[in-house]
Formats: sequence, structure tokens, C-alpha cells
Amino acid sequence: MKTFKSTALVFITMAACLILLLAPDLHQDTAVSDLTQSAETNPVTFGNNPSTAITQHAQIKFEQDQPGAIAEIAATAQRNDWRLDLYPQLARITQLDNQPPDIALGELLPMLSDTDPVIRLAALQSVANMNQEARLPIFMAALDDPNHQIRVAALEALATTDHASVAASIEPYVYDRELEVRIAAIDALGEMESKIAADTLGGLLSDGNTLVRHHAVNALGEIGGEYAITYLLQARYDADETIRTNANAILEE
Repeated sequence: MKTFKSTALVFITMAACLILLLAPDLHQDTAVSDLTQSAETNPVTFGNNPSTAITQHAQIKFEQDQPGAIAEIAATAQRNDWRLDLYPQLARITQLDNQPPDIALGELLPMLSDTDPVIRLAALQSVANMNQEARLPIFMAALDDPNHQIRVAALEALATTDHASVAASIEPYVYDRELEVRIAAIDALGEMESKIAADTLGGLLSDGNTLVRHHAVNALGEIGGEYAITYLLQARYDADETIRTNANAILEE
């Protein structure tokens, strides 16, 4: 009996030691299980991926231990604008907005022929902010730029002019190879209320692109008068319901 008790005591002691040795792993498994369960029951907080829950848990702990670290990282990223690293000219173009137009234009002109379209576009947009008659030839020249975004910017700038000859220069771009340029040209003609462009816009009502027809109807509505009414009556029978409704609404006005 005494021997049995001794053997039992040794066995219990060994079992206790094994439990103590395995306790950290068991605790870790429990923590992972809790996070996984939290991720499944709280998708807004942790997402649907258990590994995401563990990662976010670690991030929360990091923010608690280092309360200013995240803010410092964000501030550093804001100070180091990657765009200025790639295009240092952009900083100068921004500064030129505060310079007299003649001085600014002198520096911007070479940038308008830069090999990088990013610089050309930024320079053109800066010129668009000037109230000078000298801008017109610059915008007209930009219509032939190989970059479609620059052609769009030129069309948007030309739409604010009131020269009759400009509308005739814009008309060919309603057939540009880029849809965005076509839309910009149509909108420009409408904004200019170019009556001489009514026939061109009317011809677009049979275009295969619904968006082109929609903008053409709006432009015709801006032009108004007898120049546009015939085409708007035609648009009432367009295959697209939105265009039909829009044309009827414009005619009622």
C-alpha cells in the first residue's frame, strides 16, 4: 500500500510538470483561438481572415506601446511628397501661380514642350489660370498634343473663350480617337453655345456610343433655338430611354 502511494505521488508530480511545461503553448493556442473567434464574429473589426485579426491585434498593441509612432510615420510621409521627388518642376509651377502673368508665362512656355506629359499638363493648367489673351495660341497648339489628357485640358480651357473661330477648330475633335477627348469637345461646343456647330452635334445623334449621343443632346440644349430644335426632336426617338427623356425635357423648357 505504501509502495502504491509512492508510485502514485511520483506519477502526479510528473503530470504536473508536463502541464506546467506545456502551459505557455496552451495559452498561446487559446489566444489565437480567441482572436480567430473574434475575427469570425466581428468582421467589421478584424475582417474575415483570422490571420488578419492577429496582425491587427499586433498593430493595436504597437500603437498602445508607441502612441506617437504612427503619427510620426504619417507626418513623414506627408512631408516627403513622392510626386515632388519624381517631378521637381511641379513645385516651381505652383510657385509661378503667385507671379505676374508675363513672368510666369516666360518660365512656363519651355515646360509646355517638355518631353514628359505630366509637366506639359501641369504647365498648361497653370496657363489656364491666367487671364491673358496670349493664352489662346497656347491652347490651340495643345489640341495636337499626343497625350489625350492634355487635349482634354486644352478643350476645357478653350470652352471659356468667346472667339467664333475657336469653335471651328474644336469641331474636328468630336471625332477624336479617345472618347474622353470627344466628350470634352462636345461639351466645349455646348458651353460656347456655338450655333455653327449645331449640324456637327446633330450628326452625332446617330453615333454608336450612347455617351456621345447623351452629351450631344445636352450640348444642343445649351445652344438652343432653331439651330438645335430639329435635332432634339429627332433625339426623342433614340434607342436609349435616358436620352429620349432628356431630349423631351429640354424641348419642354
